[in-house]
Parts: sequence; structure tokens; C-alpha cells
Amino acid sequence: MHLSSCESTLFREKNPNHTFNQVIAHIGNSEWKPDALIVTGDISNDGTKITYDRAYKKIKELRLPALCIPGNHDDRKNLIKHLPSEFSDTLLVIKNFILIGLDSTVKSASEGLLSSDELEKMQYLLQENTSKNVIICLHHQPVIIDSDWIDKIGLKNKNDFFKIIKEYDHIKGIFFGHIHQNYFINHNNIRMYGTPSTCRQFMPKEKNFKMDTRPPAYRRIELFEDGTIKSEVVWLDDK
Repeated sequence: MHLSSCESTLFREKNPNHTFNQVIAHIGNSEWKPDALIVTGDISNDGTKITYDRAYKKIKELRLPALCIPGNHDDRKNLIKHLPSEFSDTLLVIKNFILIGLDSTVKSASEGLLSSDELEKMQYLLQENTSKNVIICLHHQPVIIDSDWIDKIGLKNKNDFFKIIKEYDHIKGIFFGHIHQNYFINHNNIRMYGTPSTCRQFMPKEKNFKMDTRPPAYRRIELFEDGTIKSEVVWLDDK
């Protein structure tokens, strides 16, 4: 999203307010009717109150609960302070799934790290919800995606994360942002997805930073009673 306090401010030569509004409109006007919305960070590009108020007001047009977690461009305190009551930064329950939100941000840094408190929170929620299927959401990618420059600023304590993950067989999916591109891998029977941005995309599998020309996008997720997850990316023509 990368919204700025000034609505005309561009993010890498594209207006993020305009493209975000397009995405929300596309979701609202489609025949696909979701039960909830997941926002995997970088709601704001400058961390200002006005950007969160604007983003949440727009999301509320969909009349859905939302899981909103911070990214490295966000101001965590402002993101949480201004969350509407029907939104959460920690947990959503959708039928027989729980969606756990983790804060992987490090103040004034691009890379991610799950603090001991976040790891303990994740373990507690996993232990308390063994009867449900689990999806874990965080901003920074916990896997190597073969783009050297962004792999250097992914989740630093991947081993600590997966040490806990491997103890539980009811984790069905992990979703993350940060990488501005489509990504999927099946990791030990856990489906892991990276999602493109609602604004600009990064070129996959590049050693050095490079922009992609693909349009804004969002991900649709379909959850089934048996724990199966199906997902696809919807690309928008923003011309």
C-alpha cells in the first residue's frame, strides 16, 4: 500500500492511494465475496495517523473484519492505536481457521526479526488452538526467495521461527508481504505465499534491486474444512 499523508505523493512513480482504491473497488465489485481481509504490512509509507485513518476507512467499505500487521515502513503504535474495533493486529477466527498476526518489524530497519515476545505469543496461540487449522501472517519473508538484495532484509531469525513451526501439524499456511511479487512454496506440507503489492512490484530472482512492470495486485485465498488452502493472485490493469 505505502500510503503517504499527502494523497498525491508517489511511491516509485506510481500513486499508492490511487492503486489501493482500485484494489478495494475491485474486491467490492467482484463476484468473489471474502469473509475477511489480510493486510501484511506497509500500510503507511510515513507512519502518520492520517494514512491509517484513510486506509481503515477505505477497508471498512468492504464491511469485513481485517487482520492488519505492521511492516518496516509502518509506525507500529499508530497502526495499532487507530485500528477499528472490528480489525485486529493479532488474531482472527474464520470458521475452522485461526489467522495469527505477527510483528516482525525492527525499529528503523528494513530487515525483520521476531522478538521473544512474538515467538512466545505464536507458540501460545498454537497451543491454545489445536482443534483449528492455522494460518500465520507476518511482513518479512521467512524463506529465501532467490533475490539476493531482498533476501538480505528478510526475517533474520528464520531458524527460531521454524523451530516452533515444526512442532505443530495444524499449521496449514504462512502468508507474508515485503517482497512485492508473487511467490509460493510448499514447505514441509505448509503452503507459503508471498503477495504482490497494491502499488509497485519488484522483479523476481534479481541479484540487485530492480522494479517490475507488472500492475497492482491482491491475493484471493480459499479455505476448506479439511485444512486445504487454494490461492490465486489477481492482477489489475491500472491504466
